[in-house]
Amino acid sequence: MDKDPQNNNERLTRQQYRQQHTTVSNDSEDEQQPFRSRVDQKIEQEQLTSEQKMQRLRKRLNIAIISLVVAIIIVYLILFFVK
Repeated sequence: MDKDPQNNNERLTRQQYRQQHTTVSNDSEDEQQPFRSRVDQKIEQEQLTSEQKMQRLRKRLNIAIISLVVAIIIVYLILFFVK
């Protein structure tokens, strides 16, 4: 059997997968990992200033408000046109 990790016939253990994943990410340092550990996220959150945190929260709240308004409008249109 071929020991090539690209071969889908052979399943990798978690340890092998993580080792392969870290090797690939270490080879390309410019590439940002799509999934970060919780520790990395916590460190990043602690480094943000209060102004940056407020801007981030404002953006999230604006998105939530806009999506709720759009949802309400859609519901009213459905109720108006469906009898």
